[in-house]
Amino acid sequence: MTFPDKDVDDAVEREALDLASRLNNGELPTATAPDPLAPGDACHFAAPVRFGRRRADQYGHLVLTAGWLKFRGTQDVSVAWDEVADVQRAGREMVVSLEQSRRLLRFSCYSIGEAARGGVIAQYLMRSARPPALGIETEYQASV
Repeated sequence: MTFPDKDVDDAVEREALDLASRLNNGELPTATAPDPLAPGDACHFAAPVRFGRRRADQYGHLVLTAGWLKFRGTQDVSVAWDEVADVQRAGREMVVSLEQSRRLLRFSCYSIGEAARGGVIAQYLMRSARPPALGIETEYQASV
């Protein structure tokens, strides 16, 4: 039986909070996209992932750009940020819920750290695609 390493989880959460703080200060990271992007679009996160809940699901790359959440694999999926209702993280997984849909997109990263970075960036890009709500504070939320 293996037990989660609390020190690793704490370090990942500190890094995620630090990244969220940098994003709020306008420091949006850039990454190299595995495929060419549309002119004017920028890649902010790219990682190899498994798409779905079963071990037999698709492998490919999750790409977070200024305008889109994209999965590039056997079957490509692209979702504009204004169509994303919420982004949550559970361990190594990022779970994306869509507006006006009960569908969930589940991406399993290779590490908790990758999922944390991707989750923070995805939450930031999702919020950035919406007009600011008056009187509502936003903050990073994660579950381990």
